[in-house]
Parts: sequence; structure tokens; C-alpha cells
Amino acid sequence: MRSEDDLKILIITTLISSYPGANTVGQARLQYSPGTYIIRVPDPVMFPDDFYIQSLKKGIDGIIVMSSGSDCPYEGAYARLSARISRVYGRMKELGIPTNRLKLTTVCTVCKAAFLKEIREMQQAVLSDAAAAAA
Repeated sequence: MRSEDDLKILIITTLISSYPGANTVGQARLQYSPGTYIIRVPDPVMFPDDFYIQSLKKGIDGIIVMSSGSDCPYEGAYARLSARISRVYGRMKELGIPTNRLKLTTVCTVCKAAFLKEIREMQQAVLSDAAAAAA
């Protein structure tokens, strides 16, 4: 039986919004599982559709995309990102990958609780999927 500490959760954060939230979690000495990996980028729209599918196929259990949402400084980036994630969901369904293993969300610069909540929810979703598959 897998535990939360065994899971590999990838978080893609934006430099101006969600990454400072992740940093705040660290400064507050709050913890999340050691299998949580954070990539900080100017905006997650830079990753192509296939990045998500290949990450899941190669062992990442869940991906959380923490975007700036409507506050994104790059014109049209959030609309493109949202459309991209929708396409990826469609591809995941075709491949039999549970769509709850990918989540697009917005977390602000000081939202420690929201940041940790997103990680916990992804862990629970992955563990529920694993339990259902084993049954």
C-alpha cells in the first residue's frame, strides 16, 4: 500500500504568484511530503500538451499547475493554458489516465494553507485511484 510520502507530485508554479506562496510555506517551516517537486516558471503556458502526458507516464503521480489566473501579466496566456489543460484532459481520458491527476488552480503569494491543501488533495486523489485499481 502506497503512502503520501511515496507519491511524486509535480507542482508547476508561476514566479510572481504561486511560487512566493510555496516559499512562504518553507519560511513558516511547514512541511509537505518529500516527493513533492516544484518547478518555478514565468508562466506554465510554456509547457506543451505532451509534457503532462509524458510526466505521468514516466512516474509522476499527480501534477498541480498553479497559475496566476486572470492576474497573469502575459496577455492571453491564461486562456491558452486553460485550453491546453482541457486538451490534455481529453488525451488523458483516451489513455485511461484519471483526469484528477492533473489540476489547474490559482494560489496567491501568501496562501500557505491553500498551497498545502492543493498538495493534500492531489495526494488523496492519487491514493484513492490506486486503492480503486487494487480492488
